[in-house]
Amino acid sequence: MKKLITLTFVLFCLVPLFAQSADKELEFYKNEINTADKKQLPSLEWDLNSWLERNYSLPSAAEAMLQKAKVEYLARKYTPAYLTLLKYVYEFPTKKLPKDLVNQVIAEFPNKQQIELMQALTPKNLPQQTEDRLNMFFTTANKLNLKGSNEHLLKDYALFFARFPGYENRDKIELLLGDSYRNNGDYFAALSKYDKVWKIYPSTKYKAASLRMKGDIYASELKNREKARDYYKQVLNDFPNSVERSTTYKHLAFLEADDKNYETAVDYAQNAYTGYLKDGQKLEAYSALMFRAEVQEKNLKNYNSAVETLKVAAELMPADEQYYVEAKQKEAQIQAKKLKDNYAERDVMEQIAARFPKTENGVEALFRSAELTEKFGDADKAKEKYNRVILNLPQSKTAIKAQKRVNSLDKAAAKAQLKAEKEAALKAITADESAMQTAK
Repeated sequence: MKKLITLTFVLFCLVPLFAQSADKELEFYKNEINTADKKQLPSLEWDLNSWLERNYSLPSAAEAMLQKAKVEYLARKYTPAYLTLLKYVYEFPTKKLPKDLVNQVIAEFPNKQQIELMQALTPKNLPQQTEDRLNMFFTTANKLNLKGSNEHLLKDYALFFARFPGYENRDKIELLLGDSYRNNGDYFAALSKYDKVWKIYPSTKYKAASLRMKGDIYASELKNREKARDYYKQVLNDFPNSVERSTTYKHLAFLEADDKNYETAVDYAQNAYTGYLKDGQKLEAYSALMFRAEVQEKNLKNYNSAVETLKVAAELMPADEQYYVEAKQKEAQIQAKKLKDNYAERDVMEQIAARFPKTENGVEALFRSAELTEKFGDADKAKEKYNRVILNLPQSKTAIKAQKRVNSLDKAAAKAQLKAEKEAALKAITADESAMQTAK
C-alpha cells in the first residue's frame, strides 16, 4: 500500500514537470517560427504535429495549434492552415481566434468561397464532449471539400481514433472517413470504409447511408449503373423508414435521366420531393422539384407541367429570395420562350416584384413587367411601373434604365400631343375655310 501511495505521489509531482517541459519546448518552436527560413518550415510543422499528438491534454495545446496554423500559412499551405483553424474552433470552443491570422488565411481563397469559410468558423450549439465536437468538425470539413484537404484530414482521422478509441459514435466517423477518401479520389478505399460501417458495427444506424453512398460511387465515379441501382433499390427495399430514402430517390432520378428514362426520372424526383418535405428538409425538396422541372422542360418538352412544378418550388421557399426568384425566373422564361405567352411572363414578373419590391431582383422584375406593359400598348401603366422602379431602388442600374424609359415615354407623349394639337389646328382651319366657302 505504501508503495502504491508513493508511486501515486511521484506521478502527481511529475505531471507539472512534464507540462513545464512541454511548454518550454513549445516556446522554443514559437521563437523558431519568428525567425525561420522557408526551408525550415516543414520541420517546424512536423515538430508541432508531434507536440500536439503528445500534449493535447495540456492548456498550452490551443497555442500550439495556432502556431501550427501559422507555420502552414507561412509555408503557403493555405487549405491545411484553414483546416487547422477550423479544428481549433471545435477543439477549443472557449478560445478566441486570432483575427489577423484568420483574415490572412481566408484571403488566399477565391472570393466566392470566403463567406462560406468565414461562416464555418463560427459554429453554433456545440456539444460538451470534445469527441462530439470533432465529429462536427469532420462533417463540416467534408462539406467544404477544399482542394487539397483530404491528405490533411486523413491524419486528423488517425489521431482521432488514437485519442478516442471507445467513442460511441465511431461508426459515424468511419462513414465520414469514407467520404474523405471519396473526395480524395480513392474510391475503392471509400467503398471499403462504407462496408466497414455496417460489417464492424452491426447495430449501426448508418447502414442505409453506407449502402446509398456505395451506390453514389458506382453511379458517379465508377460508371457502373446497374450496380448503383442494386444498392439504391436495396436501400428502398430493406429500409422503409430510413431518412436515406429521399436522397436515394433523388439519385435514382439522376441515374434514370442520364439513361433517358425521363418519365421514371420525373416519378423518382417526385418521390424525393415528397420524402424531403415530410422530413422537413425544404431546401432538398426544392432541389428535387427543380430537377423534376428541368426534365419536364428539356427532355419531355412538357412545358405546362414544368411551369406547375416550378410554381410549387417557388412557394416552398417564399421568404428566401435566392430560391424563390430562381424558380420564378425559370417559370417566366418557359412562359416567354416555350409557351410564347408574354402576358403570363408579366404575371410572374409582377409576383417577384410584389414579394421583393426593394431588392435588385424585385426592381429588375418590375422593369421587365413595365417593358411588357409598354409592348402591350399601355404607356401610362408602363410609366407608372418605371417610376416605381426608380422609387424602390433609386441608386440601382435598373433605376437608371427606368428613368431613360420614362424620359422616352414623356418625349413620345409630348410629340404625340404636339402632333394632335397641329392636327386639331389644321382641322379647325380647314373647317373655317369650308364654312367661308359655304357662306359665299
